[in-house]
Amino acid sequence: MTGFTLCDYHMHTPLCGDAEGEYHEYAQYAEKRGLSEIGFTGHCPQYYLPPAERDGHCSIVQEELGTYIEEVSKVARNKQGTLEVRTALEVDYVPGKEKGLVPFLHYYDWDYLLLSVHFINGWAFDDPRQVKVFDEKDVGKVYTEYYRILMQGMRTGYFHVVAHFDLPKKFGHRPGRNVREEEDALHLCRDMGLVLEVNTAGLRKPVKEVYPSLRLLKKAFNLGIEVCLGSDAHRPEEVAAGFCSALKALKEAGYTHLVCFRNGEKHQYPIPEGYCK
Repeated sequence: MTGFTLCDYHMHTPLCGDAEGEYHEYAQYAEKRGLSEIGFTGHCPQYYLPPAERDGHCSIVQEELGTYIEEVSKVARNKQGTLEVRTALEVDYVPGKEKGLVPFLHYYDWDYLLLSVHFINGWAFDDPRQVKVFDEKDVGKVYTEYYRILMQGMRTGYFHVVAHFDLPKKFGHRPGRNVREEEDALHLCRDMGLVLEVNTAGLRKPVKEVYPSLRLLKKAFNLGIEVCLGSDAHRPEEVAAGFCSALKALKEAGYTHLVCFRNGEKHQYPIPEGYCK
C-alpha cells in the first residue's frame, strides 16, 4: 500500500462476455497502481430481452450472477486489510423495461449501481460494428435522444452513479450545436443526488478524452455534483489507466474531493496529493 486513498469504481470481469483476465489479477493491478479500493461492476443480465434471446453478449448470464458475487467476495476476503473490494453492477438502462430489471436490483445488497445507456431505439451506438450508422444520423438528434433516455434512467431512483456521461462522443462525433438536454441532464443529476463518474476509457478510444469532458466537469462542479473515478477496465492492465489525466482535469474543474460507497451510502474523500508524481 502507498498510503493513498483512491478508488477505481468501474471494472469488468470475464463473466461480462467482453472482458478478460481473472478477478485476482484486477486486484493485483489495483494494488500495483496504489489504489486503496476497487469496485467490480459486471454488466447486468439482459433483462430487457425475452429470456430466449439473452445471449450473454456484454452481460453476465442470469444463471452466473451468483458466481460473479462469490468471485468478488473471494477477492474481498483474500485482500482484507490491504484492498477494499466493492460489489456492484453496471446497468444498461432501456426505457419501458424496468419491470424486468427490478429483480436484479434486489438480487443482492449492491454497494452501488452504475447507470449507463448504450442503446438508442435498439441501436448500440457505441459498438464499433455499428459506428457507420452515425453516417445516417443527425448527430445532434443522437445526443438529444441519448440524454432523454439517460434522464429517464435517472428518474427511476434506482442508481447511485451516472457512468460515461457523454458517451456518444466515443468515436469523435460531436453535435455541432448546443444540446439543451445535456444541460438538463446535469441539472437532473444534481437534483437526484447522483454521483457523476469520471470515466477514463475515453482516453483509450478514438475521442481520446475522459467522459465527461473538462467543459462538462466545470459545469458539474459549479452545480455541486459529486464525482467518482472509473477506468472501465476490461483487462487487468487497464485498472486505474488514465487516472492522472482524470485527476488533472478534476482539479482544473475545481474539484478537491471524490466519492466512495459503502452499502449504497456515499462518502467523500480528498483527492490524494502526490499520486501522480
